[in-house]
Amino acid sequence: MKNFCFCIIAIIIFFSSVDIANASGNKERYIEKKGNFSITIPEKWEIFILKEYKYKLLKQSEVNNSYTPLINFADEAFEGSIDEYTEYFMEELEKLLVENIEYLFFSEIKTSNGLNGKLIVITTFQQEMLLQLNYFIFQKNENEYLIITCSSLANESAKYIELFVNTVRTLEWIK
Repeated sequence: MKNFCFCIIAIIIFFSSVDIANASGNKERYIEKKGNFSITIPEKWEIFILKEYKYKLLKQSEVNNSYTPLINFADEAFEGSIDEYTEYFMEELEKLLVENIEYLFFSEIKTSNGLNGKLIVITTFQQEMLLQLNYFIFQKNENEYLIITCSSLANESAKYIELFVNTVRTLEWIK
């Protein structure tokens, strides 16, 4: 499973021939003025609001196997390079999840407009489900990072990873 996921993700990231500008199948964008970013909303996905979250979430309109794939956004202050932040982020994941984490993949990623980021892919059991979490990390400014978390059931990850990567590649900073 681990090698299969690695191969699928590597192929998508490095050899994707999808038109990035239209990667999600439509041109509707989620514009987050508080976070100074925008991203294309995948086709058949919707914006979802949870009071506890700073930013809105994107969720698939259909529920599969009692789980709805999600894309959520968070930011965090951190003084240091993206490599230092990524190392810190991984250490925090390990503290939070203890032994309930398996790293599947780590890579660099570039958006269609040239933003450089990092991708960390893990699996973890949450509420009796094996989830695959895809963390995309981008430096917003000197002391702040945007983390985009894309989640799906691990056994369905192959059908979502291309959508997640291509959606994140549409990320743009707004002013």
